[in-house]
Amino acid sequence: MGKITGGFMKKIVYLLVLATCFIGSVSFAGPYRAQDAENLNQTYKDTPLALTRLMLDMHLSYFERSAIRFMDVRISPLIVGENHFEVPVEMSFMLTEDQIPLTLRGFEESSGGKMTATPRAVNVSVSAENAADGKPFLSMTVMSVFTSNVKTGYDKSLQKAFAAFSKTTTFSPQLHKAVPVGQSKQRDATASVNNGTWITNMRVDSDNRMMLTGYAIESRLVNQLCRELEKTGAFSELWLHSMTRNVYEKQPVMRFDISGKIISAPGN
Repeated sequence: MGKITGGFMKKIVYLLVLATCFIGSVSFAGPYRAQDAENLNQTYKDTPLALTRLMLDMHLSYFERSAIRFMDVRISPLIVGENHFEVPVEMSFMLTEDQIPLTLRGFEESSGGKMTATPRAVNVSVSAENAADGKPFLSMTVMSVFTSNVKTGYDKSLQKAFAAFSKTTTFSPQLHKAVPVGQSKQRDATASVNNGTWITNMRVDSDNRMMLTGYAIESRLVNQLCRELEKTGAFSELWLHSMTRNVYEKQPVMRFDISGKIISAPGN
C-alpha cells in the first residue's frame, strides 16, 4: 500500500512540475516571441539581399514610368567590406539620344536612404533601328554599383558629360548637312561642329577615360570637335588617335577615333 501511495505522489509532483513549466511558457513566451519576430523583420529589411531587391525594384519602376526601353540586367556577386557592401549591376537599354539624361538621372533618383546607385561606366552604340522621327535607336549599357552607407555627395560626372556632349555633337548622322564639293564658301558657312560630326560609339570607363568613334563630313571638323568638347568644361585631354577617309551611306566622310577624359564632378 505504501509503495502505491509513494508512486502516486511522485506522479502528482511530476504533473505539477509540467503544469508550472506550461504556465510559465504561456506567461512569458508570448512577448519574447513577438519581440524576436520584430527583430527578425527589422534585420531582414537591412540585409544586402533585401536592400538590393528594393533598389532594383525602384530602378525598374522608374524606367517603366519614364517609358525607357529596358533590355536586361546582370547582377554580380556581393562585395562585403568592413562597414559597407557593394553590388555591381549592369543594365542595358534601347533608347533615343534625348533619353540618355533621363536614364542616368534615374540612378540618382532611385538612390537614397540606405543605398546609393552610381553609374561607373557607360557604353553607347548606334543600332540599325530608327525611331519614328528618323533618329537612330542607341544601345546603351550602364555599369553601376549599389553601395550601402554612402556619406559622400552624389557623383554627377556622367550626367554633366552627356549634357555637354549633346550641345557639341550628336549620335545622329549629319550627311544631309554636307554640301557638294566645289561650293567651299557655302560649306564654310554650313559645316560646323553641331552639324558636321556625329558619334557612332562612345565608351566611358570606370576611371573616367573616354573613347569616341565617329564621322565628320570634313577633316577640319575633327580637331574642332576636340576644342569644342574641352570648352564645355566637362572633358579634358582630348586626343585625336586616327582619322581615315571612308564612305558612309555612299557619302565621302572622315572616320575618326578620339580619346579623352571626363572631368570628375562629385557632390554637385
